[in-house]
Amino acid sequence: MSIFDDNKDYAYQLPDLKFSSDSSGNGVWGGFKAGDAKNLLLKSLYPMGTMSIAHFGVQLEPLESSSRLNKEKIELFDPSYLNNLLKDPRESIMERHIPLFDESFKLPWLAQSVDLSILDAEIDSIKAGAFNLNQITGNSSGEIQVNFIETRNATILNSAKSIKNIMFNNGDGTLALPKDYLMRITIFCYDRHSYKTKVFEQSHIVALQAASVPLDATSQNGIAIVPLTFIKMFPMLDNM
Repeated sequence: MSIFDDNKDYAYQLPDLKFSSDSSGNGVWGGFKAGDAKNLLLKSLYPMGTMSIAHFGVQLEPLESSSRLNKEKIELFDPSYLNNLLKDPRESIMERHIPLFDESFKLPWLAQSVDLSILDAEIDSIKAGAFNLNQITGNSSGEIQVNFIETRNATILNSAKSIKNIMFNNGDGTLALPKDYLMRITIFCYDRHSYKTKVFEQSHIVALQAASVPLDATSQNGIAIVPLTFIKMFPMLDNM
């Protein structure tokens, strides 16, 4: 690397930095001699690799096969119609089951981000003299928020609206039975070289708690991101 000296009319060359050892094993890396670091640490550390936070998926399925989530149908614009709207203005609407639970719908690829909760313990503190003694009293059932990239025909929003109508019986003032709106959410991490190789997976029994979309006419990106918030319902059923 060359550095220009303002007091002189030429640049001088800095010596190269060397991170390798000589034949005698001199030089250090990570608190080891370079030779020892390679043999004792790096040969076992590097093969472990790293997990990518970008390679994950989210899947949803009704908890009960006989639930209304499985039977309900919604109307959506045909994506091919929207993509060719200027060429062929004839309206095309399709009726289908709620896409969030349809295996042919590529839901895992639309999940933009999610916080994967593994443990959320509840703790009580007891003061004993100058010390605080902590005791684990339970496992909290919190929320899971998944941010989805919205499709052109508003599949995520229309699905959330349909689930809301099921939960509140189309606004008639009554509530549906839990079996009709409970669902299982599965969040998994897969290897960057194989989608089928799921190195970690976590499932919860949940219900949809909130859905919204922040609309903004000044956004430079312009892509709609829909946050769906799910509340964990019955932790004792997660592994069933």
